[in-house]
Amino acid sequence: MLQTLPQPQLVTVPLLLHVKISMGGAPVALYWLRVRYRRVNTKALLASGALAILQLTCSRPSSSVANVEPSVPTNGSSDAGQVKTASVPTRGTVDSGLAPVAVTTAERILTFAWKPSGASEREYSMIDPLDQHKILLTTGVERGKSYPLVLALHGQPRRGQAPRDYQFIRVVSDVARDVATRKGAAPFILVTPVFRFDGQNWPHFELAEFMAQVRRILQGAGIGTKGVYVFGHSGAVGCGGQGLNQVAVLSPAAVGFFDTCVGSGFVQAVTELAKNHVPTLIVHSVETAGFYPRQPMEYDPHFDFGKVYATLGLRPSHCPSHLPAAPLRNFAYQCAKNTTGSTIALVIDTGSGEKAHEALVPIAMRYFISQYVGRQ
Repeated sequence: MLQTLPQPQLVTVPLLLHVKISMGGAPVALYWLRVRYRRVNTKALLASGALAILQLTCSRPSSSVANVEPSVPTNGSSDAGQVKTASVPTRGTVDSGLAPVAVTTAERILTFAWKPSGASEREYSMIDPLDQHKILLTTGVERGKSYPLVLALHGQPRRGQAPRDYQFIRVVSDVARDVATRKGAAPFILVTPVFRFDGQNWPHFELAEFMAQVRRILQGAGIGTKGVYVFGHSGAVGCGGQGLNQVAVLSPAAVGFFDTCVGSGFVQAVTELAKNHVPTLIVHSVETAGFYPRQPMEYDPHFDFGKVYATLGLRPSHCPSHLPAAPLRNFAYQCAKNTTGSTIALVIDTGSGEKAHEALVPIAMRYFISQYVGRQ
């Protein structure tokens, strides 16, 4: 059961104070204290005000983190059973005697272990919660409601690298937080599965099985989903293994391929999505892995992606009126789409080398969310 922080006690003091209170290091609200004018000397006024602030500050709890173990059913392929989360205040109002102040549900992160059937313990070792799959409930997600779910798959990590150190997870989580807290933004759910590289990308990973587990966990937390939006980066598709190669089985609302490998798995995935008229966004910059014949450089800023896009039935087209926050490369296929317009491809200039490959992720993610999430 989620725990919530207790509401701080209200204090009446002979001075108008605008106090910003922090609980457990996280600012939670601005409280206006009621004013009652009385004729007292200046020293008494200041002393009363200082005492009120001290009482409010000292009443905060020692910690805002709680371990939660909901009753979440698991299937035979899961070694999960425990879900951990940070508890936060729920939406409400503060009776300060003045105008009500809304307290919005802050973000929560659920972590859980899950291993696909047939996968090795090495590839999905998740003893430490820091190395587990994560569900980020962005600011504003509340129990009893449904939200868009964004599933984000990372590329090939270094052999021996632990998931807690994956740059992709940190970047997409930061983007999700920023997007969800902007004025007028709608909350959503970000899910980031992980694996450890032991010679193959996303070994035995079945998207349908994984998403069934995610939904069970969310159901246990009283949260529903409305639309699944999927994107992946680098080796998430087209470089062997599973990953997004079979993404069409999810019947997604939209799919994004962000500087992914361009091998047979990529071609298969995009082709299947086009048959089902699933809105698909392809954004490339430098990644050439998977292309045959193999290119001299994996991250080539001069690679002609038209060689790949043409095989997918994409043709050069007028560019959308709204574009990602990066210039387009000066290629014939800088903007392309299929005959129905369900698949759009953009080649943007994020520089050269591996830095360009990584720099594309936050740019493409922001664009994908703004143009697709919640709109399909």
